[in-house]
Amino acid sequence: MLVCLRQGMSRLSNGQSICWILVIGFLISTLPLSTTVIQSTSAELPNHIVISEILVSPNNEDYNGTDWNGDGKFGQYNDMFVELHNPTNNDINISNWVLEFAGEDGSQTCSIGWDTVIPTGGYMAFYRVDSGLEFDYFDGGTVKVSDTSNYLLDSFSFEGYGNYWDVSYARDSEGNWANITPPTPGIANDEIWPEAEGGPGSNHPIGTCYANTGDLYHEGSYVLKGRIVTMESENSVIPYGSVMVTDGMIEAVWEEGAMPSEIDLQGVPIVDTAGTIYPGIIDSHNHIHYNMVPLWDYSLDHRNGDFYENRYQWRNNPTYSIDVTGAKSLIQGWDYWDLEHESMKYVEVRAIVGGTTAVQGNPTGDDDEFASILARNIEYYNFGRDYMHTKVTQLESDYVGNHIKTGNQSGELDAWFLHLAEGTDESSRAEFDILVENELLVGELMLIHGTGLGQPEFSAMGDVGADLVWSPTSNLLLYGDTTDVVTAKAEGVTISLAPDWSPSGTKSPLHELKMADWLDTNRYGDVFSDYELVQMVTSNPADGMNWGEHVGRIKAGLSADLMVVDSFRNDPYRNLIEAVDPDMKLTIVGGLPIFGDSFLLTQLGVNSEIIQGDGFSKSVDITFEGVSKGGQTWASISGDLEKAMQFDLDEMYDSFNYANTMTETEFEDWFNGKYPGLSGGTHLDSVYTYGDDSYFETLNNSIPFNSISEIDLWSTYYDVELNENGYRLNTEINDVDTDEDGYSDWTDAFPEDPTEWFDSDKDGVGNNNDPCPNDALDDSDNDGVCADLDDFPYDADETTDTDGDGVGDNSDQCPSEDATNSDNDGDGCIDESTDNSNDDSQNTVACSFGQVKKEDCNNCVCSNSGEWVCEDNVCGQTSELESESNDQMGTIIILVIALIFITITSVVLLMINKNKYSEFNEWEENSNDKGLKLPPLKPPKK
Repeated sequence: MLVCLRQGMSRLSNGQSICWILVIGFLISTLPLSTTVIQSTSAELPNHIVISEILVSPNNEDYNGTDWNGDGKFGQYNDMFVELHNPTNNDINISNWVLEFAGEDGSQTCSIGWDTVIPTGGYMAFYRVDSGLEFDYFDGGTVKVSDTSNYLLDSFSFEGYGNYWDVSYARDSEGNWANITPPTPGIANDEIWPEAEGGPGSNHPIGTCYANTGDLYHEGSYVLKGRIVTMESENSVIPYGSVMVTDGMIEAVWEEGAMPSEIDLQGVPIVDTAGTIYPGIIDSHNHIHYNMVPLWDYSLDHRNGDFYENRYQWRNNPTYSIDVTGAKSLIQGWDYWDLEHESMKYVEVRAIVGGTTAVQGNPTGDDDEFASILARNIEYYNFGRDYMHTKVTQLESDYVGNHIKTGNQSGELDAWFLHLAEGTDESSRAEFDILVENELLVGELMLIHGTGLGQPEFSAMGDVGADLVWSPTSNLLLYGDTTDVVTAKAEGVTISLAPDWSPSGTKSPLHELKMADWLDTNRYGDVFSDYELVQMVTSNPADGMNWGEHVGRIKAGLSADLMVVDSFRNDPYRNLIEAVDPDMKLTIVGGLPIFGDSFLLTQLGVNSEIIQGDGFSKSVDITFEGVSKGGQTWASISGDLEKAMQFDLDEMYDSFNYANTMTETEFEDWFNGKYPGLSGGTHLDSVYTYGDDSYFETLNNSIPFNSISEIDLWSTYYDVELNENGYRLNTEINDVDTDEDGYSDWTDAFPEDPTEWFDSDKDGVGNNNDPCPNDALDDSDNDGVCADLDDFPYDADETTDTDGDGVGDNSDQCPSEDATNSDNDGDGCIDESTDNSNDDSQNTVACSFGQVKKEDCNNCVCSNSGEWVCEDNVCGQTSELESESNDQMGTIIILVIALIFITITSVVLLMINKNKYSEFNEWEENSNDKGLKLPPLKPPKK
């Protein structure tokens, strides 16, 4: 190209013409490829990308299935695929094209990854694990492919109960559809599936298709008004203010009357919540795939009444495999009710109704049907990364945990959720010794339970900054005692609070707060303030898992994970601790309003459906476009689960795949033999705690739970009388405005002073008369500048330090020159050196480590002790060397340029001579020689 440019645009020789043709050809090749699209109406293959094969029902490993994509996993969630074929004579770039499956439950779409090219005659398979598209065997549907202009290129429809296991729908070479087995992903459908070394799936092109967000992410803006509890500090409460949400983020937070000047509210919905706005609750310990199962009402008869002492004992209870694991497996298993996705959405709503916006402890497998919607799933991709690790099983003595050590050292570990020392015996405590001996006690540790630990262990945790996750309800129900959080606090351990799971815990951290508060009041002597208890479910878990820059507080720049609670107590922290289900007004995840009062959701543009409670009602929206089964309603999933949890024998026989080979009598004998008492003996756990009589009955009847004292949570927290609208009657807060200044007494810092209503800095002086309303120090040095704006709040002679060197501008002779560590005389200027010695020496003028400069012809570098280290007097020598070096360098550059010029010229002349008598079309590259460019790795979810 350089040669062509040098030859200019004068009359061209044959060689010059060819050279410019090469340049133009190169430029043309960088343009996107466009093909003429003709919709196919016959069996012939058209001249565009087509759908060539679809596998709806891949077999699993137990039935000799094939791992078609070679990822080590078998079955429909990994090996279901759609294959695209390029029958044209050109390579085609299909980046950002759309694959879609339209079924009875709605439409799922995904966008094909960048730099995805199917060569001429090539095939590419898109597996469900890489696309999120789940085809419906039972109801059928239509698979479609469209280009970037949303032009439908091809589609194929199949009916429900169609092809059997590992039989795919496929197009032959003439374009006719047929059924073939085995499938042939990535190759022509009349070829034999290769058994290459490395196994199936290792030798064919696989594409990646990213699920389209649809309404998964919030877009637009709105403003919430109310009392704001920011959780930035205990006093950081705005009596009445606004939170502006834009595109899922908190854009601004301000007190009434102090809106930032850059905010434009034109066309922005403004919603007065008449409540208190908090950061969303974070559940840092759960096993939510069990949470459709009610509280486990077990007997200790098999232990002669002795309490369990560790977590490995209660699993041997005869009813555990029936009431807990049995019920869960029957609900979610494919051979049984096959309601995993429905149950997961149900239990996430169960958390959300309590203000929870993020949950730890999801089942393995990244299933978009529930993982990417509703509450945040902590172990999946969030905020552009996935640096979480979890270990639930026993910590073995030989456990190495290299991924934890490496992540700790590299900074690529946000949190390690480790179940440890769950029990009251020595064997539980000794698990901590293994942690220490194997060098796994790291600062990112979120130690779950720690019931058997004492002062030495908590001291070690405090030393490294490890966190504790406390689940008191579960501990008391299973062991009759709980973790010594008083000692943990004394040793500097940060504590989070979480419910564990429904078989032995509360429904969400909102309700676990009641248990923690009861223990603090009745057993610990109020060791924890109300603010500290609220920290345990908001800012503490956020900080503990390194999410503090994203959630856990209310401030500009953080994600809009928020909840709103009715205001009934003057103390905002007491208000949350005592809040029950009817008090919950709004839950927002990433800016998306999901649950709350119907009238608030309506104002925010949300179409919702009712969840009826005992004397109150709330609303929820669980529908999400672009996600498998995203069209399911709350009524449908809750109705299906209520029916399933009855375990009616007739219904199960008609619905279970497992019963296909049995007579009805054989099925009943099998079920009653394996799950005695389960049919008609359990129920779907309610999403609400208020009004759940079964829940409180189990708590009150539990001997371990009440062994430390008779614990009556209902009377203490839930015995609340509601009015006809479903809100509590007796509150400390009302609309009385004693001083008639327009602010109700409960929001007015000066309820009897009509000239004041806010006191932002809590200094007892109202904002209207406070010269420094945002700083309790006010103007501490009386220099006329508020302390929060004064660089020298205790020096009346200085207010500003422009260059940040610690010398005020009034005294700084060089106010724009940062003289930090280089100003011995305090004049604010960098000192000049006077050391001209010829010997290697240290100039004593202070400097910053690594700083370099020349001083009196000496080359000086600042040492790590903050002193200059200078070379010998090398002024003349340096100049001579530099001159010689520059001469040599100039010669070298000229030689290199000449060599490059000669090389390029020779190559071009050679090519010209070689093709002297060739036609232009012989210069075209053979497109068949081009290699396939595979799609990029799957990016993290946001």
